[in-house]
Amino acid sequence: MSPSRRTIAIVGAGFIGTPIARALLDSTYDPKIIILTRPESSGKSLPGIDISSIPTVPVDFTNVAAVTKVFKDHHVDIVVSTVNDTGIAIAQYRLADAAKASGTVKLFVPSEWGMPTEGAKAHGEENSFAAKDQFAKYLKSIELPFTRIYTGLFFGFIQWILGADVNGKANILGQGEAKFSATSEADIGGFTAHILTALPLDSPHLVNQSLRVEGDRVSLHDLARIYEKPVVHVREGEQIPGNTEWEKTIKTALQVEVEAGRASCGWNRATGKDEGTAGSANKLWEGHIWNKVQKP
Repeated sequence: MSPSRRTIAIVGAGFIGTPIARALLDSTYDPKIIILTRPESSGKSLPGIDISSIPTVPVDFTNVAAVTKVFKDHHVDIVVSTVNDTGIAIAQYRLADAAKASGTVKLFVPSEWGMPTEGAKAHGEENSFAAKDQFAKYLKSIELPFTRIYTGLFFGFIQWILGADVNGKANILGQGEAKFSATSEADIGGFTAHILTALPLDSPHLVNQSLRVEGDRVSLHDLARIYEKPVVHVREGEQIPGNTEWEKTIKTALQVEVEAGRASCGWNRATGKDEGTAGSANKLWEGHIWNKVQKP
């Protein structure tokens, strides 16, 4: 039996929210979709992805009463959060409180969309991974069902982390042979849309689960070969080239995660090892052929 038509609220329509919205528009289950944006947001879509037909609701994400009213008025069943790391600290907690208070929301998809964070808090980390892990614990404490989705690195960023945009080379920190998970934005959107429309909302595959998808499994040296970039090994203590200090810091931090093996979707931050579960959730999108990293 096909599930009843659902209403899905996407919070934010940026780099990952937009492909999720587009995939939901293309879904055969025809869900109702709304996009929550901050009042000051410009509301621009990503190039090449048209989501202009989706109603946009400007609302202050930190105003629990206002967001609760939006969820109630639209009878929202699922909330998909794509807020950035800054938003996780405050806004996402308020969104969860509103979802719980609404009485309509049956599932909350927190902003993960990257490397596994499960176990970070227990491991004593004090970073964005721990903040995401702590938020999942909050969802459990208020008894709001949730689904965490780990995707590895986005295709749109993996050439960028090499610093190739600065000097045309594959700048690699460490050996560069550790394999990591990478998934295309289109596949992330398609997978998310599929599981949120095709599966029952009380499915054991969704409720309080961490889903680990993987489109491709590559190393930094693999990327150098694929993109045909000469390799430059960056010395320990130095940074990956970037156009700003922030870019250098982020690129370097991501490569540190890759070199340590933590960018594999099979990684468990609590045990400190890869448990071989990367791509274990791919089977939920039966018959789909996942994109592979290739030269543009």
